Amino acid sequence: MILRSRAPVRISFAGGGTDVSPYTEEHGGCVVSATINKYAWGSLELREDPEIHLKDSHIPLTKFRSLEDLEYGGPLDLLAAVVKNMHSGRNGVNLVLRGDIPPRSGLGSSAAAFVSLIGLFSHMRRENRMTDYDIAEYAFDLEREELGNKGGRQDQYASVFGGLNYIEFRGDDFVRVNPLRIKKDYILELEKNLLLVHVMKRSKSGDIISDQVNRYVEKKKSVVDALNSVKSLAEETHRALRKGDLNRFGELLHEGWVEKKKFSPLMSNEFIDKTYDIARKHGALGGKILGAGGGGHMIFYCESGREEDVADKLTEAGAAVRSFSFDMHGLQTWEV
Repeated sequence: MILRSRAPVRISFAGGGTDVSPYTEEHGGCVVSATINKYAWGSLELREDPEIHLKDSHIPLTKFRSLEDLEYGGPLDLLAAVVKNMHSGRNGVNLVLRGDIPPRSGLGSSAAAFVSLIGLFSHMRRENRMTDYDIAEYAFDLEREELGNKGGRQDQYASVFGGLNYIEFRGDDFVRVNPLRIKKDYILELEKNLLLVHVMKRSKSGDIISDQVNRYVEKKKSVVDALNSVKSLAEETHRALRKGDLNRFGELLHEGWVEKKKFSPLMSNEFIDKTYDIARKHGALGGKILGAGGGGHMIFYCESGREEDVADKLTEAGAAVRSFSFDMHGLQTWEV
């Protein structure tokens, strides 16, 4: 028997940064996000011998004689972390990971990968399987604590639960996922008018997050005020979406981006600013960088009927528009 899984990546509309410690412990945070139809795909099969075979996209198959031989320090650390912490017994495993989105995309692809693989091992238990909240929190622990990749909690919870959500954080491991109750017409119109755009390769997100956290810990007023503003804007974005006020949603994206750029000077650069200005000039009501910043993907909400004009101008400027639709299912596992 082979187990399969898929977990979606996410686009974050508002509140990013307020889910990162120590802000979330001291003030509480919230984000508004949606998952999209780009996935981390996993496959798991038990072996008859104790060997561990790991395969990731564009990385050759790597074989280990046993679980005890797994070590960190290579390109397969993500897979190794899941196997080391979730597998036991005499049998080895074949574990394969494939991603529709490469790392450093700003879409939470590493969190989706952890969620997808943890989902496989949870499914294999048959009895006493992990809850959705347990999977999301364990994905956070492995990525942030075990491997030391800095960041918040929003990516893992978005990937597990799927759909459009308002997610609240109140420090430590308190998280509440609130599905957005929005008319189908509003969701379809939102999807139609959004543009997902790849702007450039991003450096390590941890560098930007570390800079943001250090500035917050030093109580730099501009950063503290910006985080507070981003939190308030996330709450207003939640209300705008529930009411179907999509033009206001677009304006709030813009207001949020103005504040987000205050987190760190590494957040943006000349090409990102140029891309943003072109989009706004040709019909985007607002937009923002996705993830930690510095590159990867941007999202724009366009005036209805002008999204094609914006897409054409951004393509001419050297950006790449990516088609997508919302994923409403989150983590999925099955057997073949």
